[in-house]
Amino acid sequence: MTRGPVLSPPRRPGPRLPEPPPALTGTPCLPPGAREPAGGLDTAPPSNARVYDYFLGGKDNYAVDRDLAERALREAPVLGSLARVNRAFLHRATRFLAERAGLRQFLDIGCGLPAHDTVDAIVRRVHPGCRVAYVDNDPMVLAHARALMALGDGTGVFAGDVREPATILGHPGLRRLIDLDEPVAVLLVGVLHHLTDGDDPDGAVAALVDALPPGSHVAVSHAVRTPQLDAAAGIYQSAGVPFTPRSRERIARLTEGLEPLRPVLPFPADLALSPRGPRPGEHMPLAGHIGRKPARSFDERRSVPR
Repeated sequence: MTRGPVLSPPRRPGPRLPEPPPALTGTPCLPPGAREPAGGLDTAPPSNARVYDYFLGGKDNYAVDRDLAERALREAPVLGSLARVNRAFLHRATRFLAERAGLRQFLDIGCGLPAHDTVDAIVRRVHPGCRVAYVDNDPMVLAHARALMALGDGTGVFAGDVREPATILGHPGLRRLIDLDEPVAVLLVGVLHHLTDGDDPDGAVAALVDALPPGSHVAVSHAVRTPQLDAAAGIYQSAGVPFTPRSRERIARLTEGLEPLRPVLPFPADLALSPRGPRPGEHMPLAGHIGRKPARSFDERRSVPR
């Protein structure tokens, strides 16, 4: 496996784009070939996916997203770097799971807007037969993903919410693509910190892991609580967008049912390649973990005489 992420040259958050004419405000232009989902695309509130796209220097965002991003950056300038490092973790984890763990099925939950080097592109450089299911609950993400990704027999895009793992895993189309009798790599990258405690992230992860076959792996990244990120979380919440940084100990409990396989924390700041991030030698407020579902549950293993 190649050591470290391969990142494109650093960019500041995306450029200020011309706003659509007043008559079209709130109705984004979909990619070629995309069809607007039933009920239309609601762009009135900010979107986690579009704010993240802005942090990555993308163009699939609107004034409401850029405004939220810039206000949050004033409280926590590290957020731009955090997005880049989170993306680097996705690339590293995906390569690891395909190369070292030998997995051929990938389930990317909360996939977000397509960006450079998608999961399907990464894993198929390792093995062309890999199958990838993308899941998100944002209609704009789904429209872009279906239009821009090279969707073939081995790739699918499905509507779903991480808070409802049974619905995701029970989707007929996803079940035709992903064989739940064989190990699956599940990616929960930058997703769980967008769930409040009331959303029960522990229960969502536990239900998801419980439904996976032994030998499956789960990759998680999560924002770590700091005073700056707490202040940014208040900005997010005032805009109706959930953002819940948690302590490293609290994040570790989210994956305690998995065998620790490849913890990758803390993150060096230089992975961000961003002048807005911390100074070299400091670490990013991001926790990452890759774990494997054991052949037996934790309770079963604990009961075996030593």
